[in-house]
Amino acid sequence: MTSAPHLFEQIINASGVAMAVRLPDLCPILTNQAFLDYYGYGKNEIGILPPEAVLPDTTLALYETDILPTLQSGKSWDGEFAIRTKLGEHLTVWGRFDPVFDGSGQLSHIVSVMHDAVNSEDLNACNASLKFISDATSDIFFRLRLPDGKFDYLSSSVERFFGYTLKEHKLEPLLFKRIVHPDWREYFDEMWEELNNGIIRPDYELQYVHKSGDVRWVNQRLVLHRDAMGTPVAVEGIATDITARKIAEQALRANEEKFRFLTENITDVIWTLDLDLNFTYTTPSVKEVWGYDSEEVTKIHLFDFIVPESIPIFEDAVKKRAQVESEGNFDFVNRMELEHFRGDGSRFWMETVVKRIFDRDGKPCGYQGLSRDITKSKQAQAELAKRETRYRTLFEDSPISLWEEDLSDLKQYFEELKAQGITDFREYFYNHPESLNTCASLIKVVDVNKATLDLLAARSKEQLFGNLDKILTESSMAAFTEEIIMLASGGYEYCGEITNRTLNGETIWVMVHFFVPDEYKKCLSRVIVSLLDVTPRKRAEQALMDSEERYRVLAENSQEGVAVTQHGLTKYINESMSSILGYTTDELKQIHPIELAHPEDKAMALGQMGTYVTGKRKDAFASFRVITKNKEIKWLTLNVKPISWGGKDAQIEILTDVTRHKKLEAELLAAHAQMEDRINKRTAELSKANAQLKAEADERSKAQERITSLTKQLILVQEDERQRISRDLHDNVAQDLSSIMLKMETLFDDVDNVDPRLEERGESMAQVLRKAIASVRDIAYGLRPPALDQLGLVKALDNLCQDSGSKYGFSVDFFSIGIETVTLDFDTEINIYRMVQEAVRNIGKHAEANKITVRLVKSHPDILIRIEDNGKGFIPKERMTEADAEKRMGMRSMEERARLIGGTMEIQSRIGTGTRILFKVPIENARRHD
Repeated sequence: MTSAPHLFEQIINASGVAMAVRLPDLCPILTNQAFLDYYGYGKNEIGILPPEAVLPDTTLALYETDILPTLQSGKSWDGEFAIRTKLGEHLTVWGRFDPVFDGSGQLSHIVSVMHDAVNSEDLNACNASLKFISDATSDIFFRLRLPDGKFDYLSSSVERFFGYTLKEHKLEPLLFKRIVHPDWREYFDEMWEELNNGIIRPDYELQYVHKSGDVRWVNQRLVLHRDAMGTPVAVEGIATDITARKIAEQALRANEEKFRFLTENITDVIWTLDLDLNFTYTTPSVKEVWGYDSEEVTKIHLFDFIVPESIPIFEDAVKKRAQVESEGNFDFVNRMELEHFRGDGSRFWMETVVKRIFDRDGKPCGYQGLSRDITKSKQAQAELAKRETRYRTLFEDSPISLWEEDLSDLKQYFEELKAQGITDFREYFYNHPESLNTCASLIKVVDVNKATLDLLAARSKEQLFGNLDKILTESSMAAFTEEIIMLASGGYEYCGEITNRTLNGETIWVMVHFFVPDEYKKCLSRVIVSLLDVTPRKRAEQALMDSEERYRVLAENSQEGVAVTQHGLTKYINESMSSILGYTTDELKQIHPIELAHPEDKAMALGQMGTYVTGKRKDAFASFRVITKNKEIKWLTLNVKPISWGGKDAQIEILTDVTRHKKLEAELLAAHAQMEDRINKRTAELSKANAQLKAEADERSKAQERITSLTKQLILVQEDERQRISRDLHDNVAQDLSSIMLKMETLFDDVDNVDPRLEERGESMAQVLRKAIASVRDIAYGLRPPALDQLGLVKALDNLCQDSGSKYGFSVDFFSIGIETVTLDFDTEINIYRMVQEAVRNIGKHAEANKITVRLVKSHPDILIRIEDNGKGFIPKERMTEADAEKRMGMRSMEERARLIGGTMEIQSRIGTGTRILFKVPIENARRHD
């Protein structure tokens, strides 16, 4: 009761039996509605009235002379006594008083249960019910003689408990002593000796060995009985299997040890603050982080740790929390990054997570948080931002058109084609052009730079990305095909010259260089594509085709190396060729540029020129490094085209120095790789933090699941108890009253000349019995409506609505559709019935409505239950708060029942406009699964 007062209060309120928790002077401090109904007082009235106002003098005297001394001796008292109602009537009731002692052994509270006084027949019925309970419950009820250890009574549940039958226990006195766990036999012998000497403890906990060999924990509550001479002769008691609880306690202790180990060894700081932002607890790690020990920190205000520049961030977080909590959300978690002072005056950064904590009464009493040193992370972020800025500067301001593309989806498509057995991708793509369209759709352009927008006459990246199809030509599509074949076949680099169209419709020539960095060759998630505008050169080539003389002039003034060969002889070499390679023109007539290729690139260059050399193509293109005469390494591109020279076929070779572009590209890739490395490290840090947060969320989720399971079990127990009481009332009390009524009605059948006054009194008594029978049956039907089992949910709700309308004086419009096609399980049916019952009862008591509407509809995927009234309405948030404060469970009970069957409850109401309550229950949760 003291460890979970709110739960204890809910249990009392949910009980149909009149219960109260009293002080030793009989002043009630906690009551339920059934208790208040006996006296006729409200909850606020009963708590301030003196005992003599509600109890006659005879009862007060009985309490002083008999009841109180019995309770102070540690025993319970039960019997009949009188009470005084608010109207002054005296009622005789049966009551039971159980003592509750504080830690010092003083009587601190009394738990009382009360119901109407019963006659002998009712008492027999109660005894029968008690026997049924003792046989059906998992606990053991027993009476044991001292000192021989024989049972006067032992409930049949003992076999489920220990594995030994009733017969085995009766044949072997003190069998229970033999099966005590060896570790507890000394304790048992001490307990047994105390009982025989008249000494009894409040309860006993020890271990027994089940017949199967399993070890069970048992809790026993005993009452000692003495003979007239005061000699102990027997004990009565209840034994409860607490194995599950003990296992849970052991697990809890293990978890506490883990938590203690974690708090003592964690590098992060876990702390608590009071409402004035003074530290009340920190883990030992605070010494390593802040430079103060745990005791020193409690003497320093939080703001003394935070640098002035970060205090506004903290104050904004406080305002945000205040706003959220004003809306009723006290589970809000602040997350912030603040710069702090260490004990030596140095600064460092910490990431802090803060949540609200509450006292036992549910009132906010401070804050709890976790702080982690993120100084290195912040420095890494700054460095990453710096490198990213540098990378972006290089990328955006490069004079070459640069594209960053993601081909990871394309890589996956290639793997799917390979799994289908395709090996010759050139043949496949030429025979399946539709696959090329698929490849094009899988390419993601991540970014382009300013030079790209200028090259293609685009005003913005958005305009370019939305019109990529307009820049493609037949030449660029052919190059795209070669790129796809190259990638699918395992290649990672492609060079070529293609045409593109600008968004203004102008055709331009570009040299495309497609390159996959080493770190992305497995996934193709980053690919760099550069475009170099060679339109002026291509126009020069075209001019050469038209006029050799005009070309010669252009070639002499070109910055690119130009050579013309015919039938294996060099006919022309310009000065730029000599300048690029460092050899004289006469020397170059004897040397081909590919002969100067770097040893690592020569094979590649020859491969790129292979289709031209073999005559499969009339032109060729290659990109490679050369070693000049001055031993300088340069990146060049070699483009070979057929021309007419002197009226005969010849070839023109154009050599372009792209060393500067290659260096820029390499620097860009290095910067990109560094940025990716920083991103990966930061991602790893975030992943670790997310894993920790997920673990915390999982733990909270498991705790919530345990609470939900317990609540569901409590409600099931409540419904079972209601069913049992309803059956007892209907089958026993109502039947007995009916028998009495029949006897009253036939009392004077065989008597002549009956006094009319006697007949009138007999009829009056029969009328009272009829009302009593009707009341008992109404109570029984309310506890467990028979229509729910006999006629189903729809008919039971219809009966409930009509009966409530008659009782409270409002008209009810009930309608159901589609539910007949769904076979609901019992839990769903009883919970829906209780939700509607509570809603209709609340309307009758509080809404002042004259009309309500109840709808029960199957609307896939949910069952919808809507209850509306035209009453005075209310403000839902305020009403829920008042209900919590006044400890009224009506709306909370409806909401909890909806949640237990996987549904939701929504309340819509305003002052003067009535109220609408909508329940949604998923059909899949509600359906009976056989």
